[in-house]
Amino acid sequence: MHEGIYIAASGAFKQEHKLDVIANNLANMGTTAYKRDGMAFREMIPPFTDTALQSASLDPKPTAFQPDPRVSYVGVADMYTDASNGTLRQTGNALDLGLDGDGFFVVGTPEGQRFTRNGNFKLSADGTLNTHEGFQVLGKDGKPIKIDAQGGQISINSSGGISVGNGSQSTPQGDLQLVSFQDASKLAKQGDGLYRIDDPSAKKQPVQNVRVQQGFLETSNVNPIEEMTNMIVTMRGFEAYQKIIQSIDEADEQAVNAIGRLA
Repeated sequence: MHEGIYIAASGAFKQEHKLDVIANNLANMGTTAYKRDGMAFREMIPPFTDTALQSASLDPKPTAFQPDPRVSYVGVADMYTDASNGTLRQTGNALDLGLDGDGFFVVGTPEGQRFTRNGNFKLSADGTLNTHEGFQVLGKDGKPIKIDAQGGQISINSSGGISVGNGSQSTPQGDLQLVSFQDASKLAKQGDGLYRIDDPSAKKQPVQNVRVQQGFLETSNVNPIEEMTNMIVTMRGFEAYQKIIQSIDEADEQAVNAIGRLA
């Protein structure tokens, strides 16, 4: 089979993957604090190395051919997450917390500490502050935060300090642990709005210029118009690769038939 078909197929596979990423972004437009994902492509120019093949995902789908070492292919240069902040939407719920600035809440999970910007919290039966998935929200001391909600109104200040009561009668309940990262794009998504550290260079550091906004939630940073435009462009790219494959296949068929007639 013509090698050009496989070259075009490698490009079509990447466009198909990009469509999946865009569809996932659109599906999470309404997800609190969701960060959009993106892809970047590059040429895979010979000579190929094992490291280059692996990092650029030369052929993400199993095929029965070996790449021609003299021919360039389409590879994935980067899979990234746009860490820019969404806007804050007012809810009026005392346990809804939005972060104005670059930072994360810290939660405890069975796999260890995880980080989230989704401040849609709730209280468990024993007063522990949890995410809606049931993970415990951690304080500055690294321990779960417990709130005595029977003591009055829950107030959370801009630095994450929690108190219950009214005015001078307020009782401190703890302080939210807030952290930031020099490059938040190095965090890996885990699901349920959680992030984990996979890259050793992603170190926790104290937050700067971050304010906790009680009664607010951060919206997704997905721009629907931009994503729909990307989807149209990607679909056209996929169709172009399909047409290339079809043209090469038709040319091969005509060549075979012509040779057959001459014989």
